[in-house]
Amino acid sequence: MAKIHKLEEKVELNCPAEKIFEMLRAKQSDIPEICSDKVPSIKVHQGDWLSVGSTRKWDLNIGEKSTYIIDRIDAIDEENMKITRSVIEGEIMTHYKSLVGYVQAIPKGNDNKSCIFIGSLEYEKINEDAPEPKEFLNFGIGVIKELGHSLNSVVN
Repeated sequence: MAKIHKLEEKVELNCPAEKIFEMLRAKQSDIPEICSDKVPSIKVHQGDWLSVGSTRKWDLNIGEKSTYIIDRIDAIDEENMKITRSVIEGEIMTHYKSLVGYVQAIPKGNDNKSCIFIGSLEYEKINEDAPEPKEFLNFGIGVIKELGHSLNSVVN
């Protein structure tokens, strides 16, 4: 039977939950402008930017390494500001049978000037020697922090 593993990270961002959710849902094409050192480009691979089932190719600089992933939008929960995506291609998939990412923005406080961002990965290793995708999750959280800082500058 397959063993599904999970990693999760929570960070507080000084930007409205709606802004970070909108960036990750509908304005992904703006991410390379904000984080060009980490994400040089994102392009629609199949479909569009918004529809469940659509795929995008992300060029990434993780540490000193350039790589890419292709991910698919599996679900968008507007009410809970949560997005589910599966990585379906890329070098990282040499270690995993499946790799599903979840992102969620939760408003903090009554003034909605900050939020809690939750990023998590559920994955099945190809074999027990495969590494946990901690570096990939930490990279994603680093991008989110940069986006949150940029969105905070725009809001204030």
